[in-house]
Amino acid sequence: MKKIFVSVIVAVFCMMMPFLSLAKTVISDGELEALTAQEGVTLDFTTATYTYSTISGSVMATNWAPSLFAWGDGNGFGSTYTAAGWTGLSNITMSAASNIIVYNKMTLDVGSSGTLTKLYIGLPSVFVHPLTTDALVKLGSNQLLGASNQIMGSIYNDQFAVIVNPFGSGALAGLGFPSSSLTIGNHSTGNTQGIEQTFSNFYLGIPSVAIDVTWGDADGFTGYAGAGFVGVSNYIHTNAGMFGAIGTSMMLVKMDGTSTIDVGTSGTLTAIGITLPTTTINSNFATGTNATITAPLVLSTTKDLSAGVQVLGTAYIEGFQPTTQGSFCLYAH
Repeated sequence: MKKIFVSVIVAVFCMMMPFLSLAKTVISDGELEALTAQEGVTLDFTTATYTYSTISGSVMATNWAPSLFAWGDGNGFGSTYTAAGWTGLSNITMSAASNIIVYNKMTLDVGSSGTLTKLYIGLPSVFVHPLTTDALVKLGSNQLLGASNQIMGSIYNDQFAVIVNPFGSGALAGLGFPSSSLTIGNHSTGNTQGIEQTFSNFYLGIPSVAIDVTWGDADGFTGYAGAGFVGVSNYIHTNAGMFGAIGTSMMLVKMDGTSTIDVGTSGTLTAIGITLPTTTINSNFATGTNATITAPLVLSTTKDLSAGVQVLGTAYIEGFQPTTQGSFCLYAH
């Protein structure tokens, strides 16, 4: 489930790029004369204002969720899924109170080495806060994701928040964390379609709030043909004293190294091929204190856990710091 969240978060960040380009500040003649000859773009969203429960910055986007979001790969991947494929979310609904806030500084540079060109992004801090989110996760052979109707499942959350690059260049820079960046291109070998991205000190900060998150299957399986949902109810992680500037605990997800994402089709079956960066989940990174995770695991007949709830038990975890890397292929039944 965390892999899906990370993929969705990266997709949302890419979706925000057009909004970021609209942030304009008038530059005086004197400032223009003082600019160096080095090319590139810096977007200064100013330092955020932190309170116990809110984060505010200079750019905020609301009503940002489309009803359909798809990403396609024209030449597939591997030796099996060689035809074009698409993946994304459809039937997306989200509360009007959802928002994205951008703060601190962002840099954009494009460079080439031989015939290879890459986009370099010095990341700003981005607070992504979707509320009452519901969507179908799909694969398909076209951008409408409907031709083959390959539904992997549905995802729902009542409240979820994540901060891309929580350290930024503002209030937390004094902790001594290096700046985060993302380098994006297509496949270096063969100049083929697909995303090849290199993470450098890329952090996701997940604030500690009690959330319900479920994954659903509309057609069940043999013997249990009705819709079913599995997830956590009132999931929470705690780490007292961490990030006092924000006033809340955060779980950190750090990514370094190169990752690839491809989508391809073989016959009527579409699949996603993902190579993971080195990813470390470290709840107690900054303070060294003993972080804890409490996750009541439940089954339900409804996505919002309002009916037929069956509690499997509660997972309680201390000292949680796994590191993952490798690759996998993902497709619907």
